[in-house]
Amino acid sequence: MKRKLTIEEIIEYFYTDDGLAWGIDTVIKSLALSSNVGYDLDCTAGRYTLTRWESDLPKPTSEEIKEEYIRQKTIAECLKYIKKLEDEQNNNGNNK
Repeated sequence: MKRKLTIEEIIEYFYTDDGLAWGIDTVIKSLALSSNVGYDLDCTAGRYTLTRWESDLPKPTSEEIKEEYIRQKTIAECLKYIKKLEDEQNNNGNNK
């Protein structure tokens, strides 16, 4: 069973003109495969605990939450870097 959104889906659902909107909320939505998930989250000493979970999928573990957070952060950084390269290339083309 699919457990999280693909990279393409993350970009499709969470990309804005300002770049990729990412954070704990998009992480939970990705792991629930739904933007309508109900949850309460507690974070103590870097350990995430879902105290309420309203989804048909099993509640993700703290490790799954951390891994998805890192994955989305990496995607956001890659998209930002690609945009920077594109902007530099466009600026260089305009200066000719």
